[in-house]
Amino acid sequence: MSGELLVDRKNEGDLQIIEIRGVLDAGNVEQLAHVGFEAIGEARSLEMRLGSLTDVDLTGALGIVALAREARDRDISFRVDGPPRELRELLEEQDLWQEISDGAGQGE
Repeated sequence: MSGELLVDRKNEGDLQIIEIRGVLDAGNVEQLAHVGFEAIGEARSLEMRLGSLTDVDLTGALGIVALAREARDRDISFRVDGPPRELRELLEEQDLWQEISDGAGQGE
């Protein structure tokens, strides 16, 4: 599946925003991990904007879950904005959707 992935990070005070565009898969999830863990180290809140994510495999989805767990372990608020249905389906199959959702039906 491997395709182009663009990961942008910006800082709005205590909020770190990561926007992912393109394909997130086993071939490039390390790029997201690098940016994500760096952002977690500087954040009180982390928002991942996924509306421009065009394709994702299970490894890519698990990379997002890993960042959510790390943020939670450090008492940093974490939320996703615009998760694609494909991501939700992958994580629901693994019983992991709740790791990145707030229970408010995100991605529907």
